[in-house]
Amino acid sequence: MTCMVTIEELRQRSLPFVAADKEGLIVEINGLFESVYGWTLADLRGQSLSMILPDSFKDAHHLGFSRFRIFGESQILNHPLELMTICKDQREINSEHFIVAERSGDSWVFAATLRPLS
Repeated sequence: MTCMVTIEELRQRSLPFVAADKEGLIVEINGLFESVYGWTLADLRGQSLSMILPDSFKDAHHLGFSRFRIFGESQILNHPLELMTICKDQREINSEHFIVAERSGDSWVFAATLRPLS
């Protein structure tokens, strides 16, 4: 049985953190996210998560996100994934993402920690 991690548990980790609403729009980052990837909350608040994704991954992200919104199923939640992350200066950093989704009333909230690998 898989142990489900909560968004609050992710938020407490000493890793870069990002959270998005049900539409995939960024609502929160932490100071570690700012220092590693260069983005500020002012840069990202209300922007699509695709702002921090390489072009080669955007279509797969949108498809997976849409599928989750329709069926409530995902193969990427609650286990580490190695993905590239776009920095504000457009560098790409290989990062281990750990993504969770939680119900908030009748909606969903998504969050992830990103551990730089390079």
